[in-house]
Amino acid sequence: MKSLKLTKSEEGITLVKYLKKVFKTMPNSLFQKLLRKKYFEINDKKAGGNEILHAGDVVSIYLSDETFEKFYDKLSLDSSEKPTNSLPDISDRIVYEDDNVIIFNKPVGMLSQGDKSGDESVNTVLNKYLGVQNTAFKASVVNRLDRNTEGLIIFAKTYVAAREISKMIKNGLMEKRYKATVNGILEEDSGELVNLFKKDERDNKAIIKEYNGKIINGYTLIKLKYKVIKKTKSTEDIDIDLITGKSHQIRAQFSYIGHPLISDKKYMDLDLYRKNVKESGLKSQKLICYKIKFGKFDEESLNNLSNKIFKI
Repeated sequence: MKSLKLTKSEEGITLVKYLKKVFKTMPNSLFQKLLRKKYFEINDKKAGGNEILHAGDVVSIYLSDETFEKFYDKLSLDSSEKPTNSLPDISDRIVYEDDNVIIFNKPVGMLSQGDKSGDESVNTVLNKYLGVQNTAFKASVVNRLDRNTEGLIIFAKTYVAAREISKMIKNGLMEKRYKATVNGILEEDSGELVNLFKKDERDNKAIIKEYNGKIINGYTLIKLKYKVIKKTKSTEDIDIDLITGKSHQIRAQFSYIGHPLISDKKYMDLDLYRKNVKESGLKSQKLICYKIKFGKFDEESLNNLSNKIFKI
């Protein structure tokens, strides 16, 4: 028999989800058999699998040492997320921190999550900052920003925070505000862009279509609102309320209406890109997530974040 003690970061997870993370390589047929035959206990009580776990709970697993070691995942970080040997000074980029979350000001050039490149990511530096722990829940970012987009990103330290914040974002209950600079002069000083969206994963590029009241198969509906806050002869600074949050959404929607963000090479003509770089000195899009506002949390442990605003 082996015993595993739950940490605060894992609180709120079901026993089934916890065990599937612990025994990632175990065949589902074997896992379901062990579950039916009550090979698992919580605090010395037989468990069915749907129980919600809490910090301090002890999960007892009645397997032979050989079987346990064969399937047990020590829950080390994935190779793409292994922390580097040195940690950059990030103290001035932590906007807020409590037991559940870190609000982090991501710099231009940093990935939100690790990829095959192995380059530094928010997950890498903040897991290193926290100290890597072998838990069934891995602290990670909840909302992503494009590599060359700067600004506020939410890093969940606990399972409950990740679940509840993800739900809030999905239901459109969290306000996300951006500032950007676009090429040209928009027809209206304020407005709403409503389009259809699909991601081309091969080219890592958003495909935008006109929305005529009908959803096309394979596409999803996307929305944002904008307001012009500053004008020059050839560009405008805009404030954006991102209602939905798809990859490259802001960049792709403004490019679609003929006003790409300055220096956004992926979504503009090469000649215009060269002109933007020469005039602005920027080699990537100027886009900043400068404000987030949480809605009201039903979860008591997150009440301190209800309706709270963070800005840079």
